[in-house]
Amino acid sequence: MAELFGRQFNYLNREFIQDLRDLEKQGCIYAQLWREEIDEFGFCRIQFRPDEIVRFVDALDAYDDFLRYRSQGNPPEEALDELSDESVKARVREYNEWTKDIGQPETTFCPAAFYGGELESLVCGGKPDRYEFLQQSYTGDRRFLLSEIVEGFSESVSILNDRDADRPDFEMTCEQDVQDLLYAIMKPIFPDSRPEEYTPKHATTSKRIDFVVPEISTVIEAKYVRDSSHAKDIPDELKIDIESYHKHTDCSRMIAVVWDGDSEITDRSNFEKDLTGPRTIDGTEFQVEVRVIP
Repeated sequence: MAELFGRQFNYLNREFIQDLRDLEKQGCIYAQLWREEIDEFGFCRIQFRPDEIVRFVDALDAYDDFLRYRSQGNPPEEALDELSDESVKARVREYNEWTKDIGQPETTFCPAAFYGGELESLVCGGKPDRYEFLQQSYTGDRRFLLSEIVEGFSESVSILNDRDADRPDFEMTCEQDVQDLLYAIMKPIFPDSRPEEYTPKHATTSKRIDFVVPEISTVIEAKYVRDSSHAKDIPDELKIDIESYHKHTDCSRMIAVVWDGDSEITDRSNFEKDLTGPRTIDGTEFQVEVRVIP
């Protein structure tokens, strides 16, 4: 439960709560959005106008109510009917019809459906002139710190592979080495990060996640490319992970760190691009980011 803008939010996930906190304190939210000019995702600040803040808070307030009715066992349409704001209900139904028309019925009743056209466009990447991409400085949103850790991972490996005074090198020879170094760098910055978490059981099985960082609602998978044959298998391995990890309560964002020390992945850019992006599975929205580190 969180109290923001004088309202109680009880059912939103951590990422939306963080957005509301940032909006209340700074008048902005932070997001990973696609940058056409460099052909990759970037971390950016989205400054809201006063009227946009009101509409965003109202939309998430309605979505929180919708989730409350869903938690009581109501089907989505019945949960929507319980809302008192007729304009919100009409907006969601219009959005749902649009998603069906474009062949994406799995995205019905998602948060974007509650925003309305202009606000959805702003939040989801449709207004590039409104985005301040942050490349060099820490912004106050700790999700940016994790991106910086991943970005600098290769340099950390290089330092440990070239130690002075005849000290033994730290060599990357298996997936466990990737996990150990990543955890050693990450843990002091994110004390609540945990290794080897499991997703909730589904059909009597569960999937092990390499790391979970509850503070920023992020799960992390570390991969080690053994050889050229294994490089071809990794996309399928990650697709299985993506289908499984969304079940974890702290998965609003999934980052896959792929260590490719011998450059076995021949087209790194398309490898990352094909797997990176927003996902909606079983009504759960989350962001997937794949980083290949040479």
